[in-house]
Amino acid sequence: MAKIHGGISFRMIIGLLWAAVLLAPACQPCPSQKQTAKILVSTVPFTVPMMEARFIFLVDYLSRETGTKFEMLTGPASVDAFLKMIKGENVAFSFQNPYLYAILAEKNQAVPVVKTISLDGRTEFRGLVVAKEGSPIQALTDLRGKTVLATSRFNVGGFLAQWMMLKGAGMDPEKDLSYKFGEPQEKILEKVADGRAEIGFVREDVLEAMKNARGQMPRVKIIASTPYYPNHNIVSYPGTDPELVQKVKDALLKLDAQNPDQAFIFQRLRISGFAPTSASDYADFTNLLILNGFLTPPPNAAPATGTVVPAPAPVTQTVAR
Repeated sequence: MAKIHGGISFRMIIGLLWAAVLLAPACQPCPSQKQTAKILVSTVPFTVPMMEARFIFLVDYLSRETGTKFEMLTGPASVDAFLKMIKGENVAFSFQNPYLYAILAEKNQAVPVVKTISLDGRTEFRGLVVAKEGSPIQALTDLRGKTVLATSRFNVGGFLAQWMMLKGAGMDPEKDLSYKFGEPQEKILEKVADGRAEIGFVREDVLEAMKNARGQMPRVKIIASTPYYPNHNIVSYPGTDPELVQKVKDALLKLDAQNPDQAFIFQRLRISGFAPTSASDYADFTNLLILNGFLTPPPNAAPATGTVVPAPAPVTQTVAR
């Protein structure tokens, strides 16, 4: 073995170099390992496995683009548990519907970062009241005495929007109807279509997604469409690094559905993009929640004003195909 100055062998030098390489990560972490951030994803209106499958590629994208290791947490299907998880897990960002956002803005000072753009290009969505194809039910007033299948009481497009529409139509949604909760909206559509449930509350885009997946519309009839409400959003919290918030915002807004390397992210999310947003986009909806008793106004807040609910969008009484 060749010797170098002072009797040090070439093998010894190679060994020292390898030791330096192996010890370097422990002494000087890579930039992507310096910081981690948790993003909490609400499952409503989908199941946990479906939401994880929908968001995994977006979370990986954010990790690459921001240099921060993102960890996805799947939110529980209750408001209280969701709020506790945000505090207990030190969540930096979360994705949720506008009802949960209104609660988070009040209780956790959540700030909107971006909102979603639907497949139809809108930054709003609406709910549907559906019955089985051929059902004698024709109008909202025909729902009196019926049992409705819905996902949960804090689902906007699958309960709150329909509830407020019924209230605006002069009905008492709590006394005139009864509800069964707990089913994901895809299952609700299946049960209504095959007659295992008489009435279902679902989001319009869930119906469209099922149609696209199966190549045909489930055999249901649309009884009514609710007004449009602001889309889901991604928010940050007071403790989140402002620089990271800006990086996340920039990364989401530059995503391009026309880019073959990014299109699959939108396909999984069932959206066409992200758009800038602010608290003002959700002010009218928050006002409606207060008027209808779904949200407690902050202390010393001015009384909510306006109509109980905007007029619902017109719907043609035809079978959806």
